[in-house]
Amino acid sequence: MAQFVDGPARTFTAGAAIPQHARVKLSSGVLVVAVAGTTDEVLEIGTMEKESFASGDIVAVRLRSAAGTHKMIASAAIAEGVAVYGAVDGEIATTSSGAAIGVSMEAAGADQDIIEVLRF
Repeated sequence: MAQFVDGPARTFTAGAAIPQHARVKLSSGVLVVAVAGTTDEVLEIGTMEKESFASGDIVAVRLRSAAGTHKMIASAAIAEGVAVYGAVDGEIATTSSGAAIGVSMEAAGADQDIIEVLRF
């Protein structure tokens, strides 16, 4: 039976421990998520609402198609109002070999800062 989600988030099973606000993609199973990497902007499905502590945890993912903005993890300092790209470990950066995924709505001072991003 087909499912339909008409909201900003959906539940999945975590494939490992994943930080809150990390970008995630589908993993080995349709309902299993893993951390998205640098070149996963096409496969990325959204960001973690809360962290998972281990494989098998049931987690909520804010879908990338959700209205509004997303909180994301910076991999380094990021200025306000610049294009951001997927980075390693589910984070974002200002440079990448892939396509931009959004624009920073606030500045990040350092690695691991959580900032607001408006998705493209």
